[in-house]
Amino acid sequence: MRRIGASVATLVVGFAGSAASEPRAVHGSVGGGGALLFAGEDGGARLRVEGEVDVEPGGWAGRFGGLLALRAADRTHHGLLVAGLMFEAAAARPRLVLGLHADLGIDLDVVAPVVGGGLRATVAIWRSLGVAIDTGAHLVVDGIADTRLVFGSSTSVVVRW
Repeated sequence: MRRIGASVATLVVGFAGSAASEPRAVHGSVGGGGALLFAGEDGGARLRVEGEVDVEPGGWAGRFGGLLALRAADRTHHGLLVAGLMFEAAAARPRLVLGLHADLGIDLDVVAPVVGGGLRATVAIWRSLGVAIDTGAHLVVDGIADTRLVFGSSTSVVVRW
């Protein structure tokens, strides 16, 4: 019985190792949509817009990639401009991708630094057209009294490749 268990374990480890070592192709998405802020709206509307571009180069970078996003913008607020690091935490390619992101940037209204992150799920709808749902929190460091946590979620229409 031990031999069977050891053989099965060796087989599973061998398949897992070979799947992880396959080269990954370049992929990513670009899109925009609506955002709902739960906290940190700074006196403005809770409904905002946002746009994001993310690219995972594959190859040497593995499951890591980068992003550039404009978050929580509207007519009276210029939003948060952030760049970040993406990690593809799970995927059922080509239909579903779950990614974690860590962001650094600037609040364009008060010119204050921003640090944050979140979870992004991208679902394919038809061919390269999809929907991305992103939930995250960003800390805007604006002195002692005006530092705030911007917490929100967005739904965007994306083009994936």
